Amino acid sequence: MTSFLIGAALLVLLALAFVLPPLWRQARLTALALLLVVPVMTLGLYHLIGEPEALDPANIEAPTTLEGAIAQLERRLADEPGSVEGWVLLGRSRMAQQRWTDARDAFAKAYALLPNEPDLMVEYADAQMRAAPDGRFPDSATRLLEQVVAAVPTHQRGLFFLGAQRLQAGQPAEAAETWGRLLPLLEPQTALALRPQLDQARELAGLPPLDDAALAAAPVPGGPTITVTVALDPALAADVGDDDVLYVFARTTDGAGLPVAVKRLPASGFPLTVTLSDADGLMPAQKLSMQSDVRVLARISKSGDAAAAAGDLEATAVTLAVADDARAELVIDKVKP
Repeated sequence: MTSFLIGAALLVLLALAFVLPPLWRQARLTALALLLVVPVMTLGLYHLIGEPEALDPANIEAPTTLEGAIAQLERRLADEPGSVEGWVLLGRSRMAQQRWTDARDAFAKAYALLPNEPDLMVEYADAQMRAAPDGRFPDSATRLLEQVVAAVPTHQRGLFFLGAQRLQAGQPAEAAETWGRLLPLLEPQTALALRPQLDQARELAGLPPLDDAALAAAPVPGGPTITVTVALDPALAADVGDDDVLYVFARTTDGAGLPVAVKRLPASGFPLTVTLSDADGLMPAQKLSMQSDVRVLARISKSGDAAAAAGDLEATAVTLAVADDARAELVIDKVKP
C-alpha cells in the first residue's frame, strides 16, 4: 500500500512538473493551488471510489493453507454476498473441517439466494443435522428432504438422508421403504454398503428379509425420456469414416456445464433412433428430469472425443420441453469449421 501511494504521488508530481512552469510565470496563485490541491484530491478520490483493499498483501498473495484460502473466500463474500457458488464453497469447506455450525450458516446464505436447487437443499439439510446439538434432523431439514424427494424421486442423496431421518424418528418401515427405492439406483458397491442399514430398518419394522430376486426385477424409476431420431444428409455420407463416433446430447438451454444426458454410438446405420433419460446423465446434480427444457444436438466426432472439433459433422440443435415421449428429429448436414 505504501509503495503504491509513493508511486502515485510521484506520477502526480511528474505531471505537475510539465504543467506548473508556464502557470508559474503567468498565474502563480493558480499554480500554487494546483500544487497543493491535486495530490490531496488524487488520494481522496482513490480512497472514495477505488479499492484500497485490493492492495492488501493478504488479498494478493495466494493462500498456502486451507484456513488462509477460507479467509480469502470470506473476504470476497463480504464484497460479493450474492455469490451462491461462494457460499456453497464456504459451506463445503467448513464441513470438511467439521465446523458444522459455520457450514450450516454458509449453506443457509446459499439457500436464501437459490431456494429450489435439490443438491443444495440436501447439503443444507445435512449441515443442519450435523450442527444440531442432539445430532438429529431438525424439522426444517426434514421438510427440505421431503421436498427434494417429492420433486426428484430418484435423487440419491435425498433418499438416503430421508431414510436416515425416518429411522431416527422411530419410523423404520418408512426408512426401509425409502432405502428400498434408493437401492436399485446405486452402483453395486454402493448398494452393498447400504444393505446392512436397510436390513436393520426392515428388522426393526418387523418386515421379512429383503428378497434379492424381487429387488433385481424391480423397475428403476428413470424419469422422463426423450426420443431422438438422427438422420445423415446423403451429401455427407462419404465423409463418415469407419472409426467415427456419434454423440447425441441433451444440454441445458444456456449450454452451461456438462450435458444432462448423452449417448455414444458408432456413426453408422442412419437414420437411427436413441432414447435419452436420467440413466444417460453424467452428474447427479444435473439430470434430464431436473430440466423443463433442453437443447438436443447430434455430432459425428472424427477424433472419437465428445468435445467439438473442426471437421466434425453436426446437426442444428433443437430445443424442446422435457416430458415423457418428447421427440426430436435431427439431420446431420454441416461440417464444423
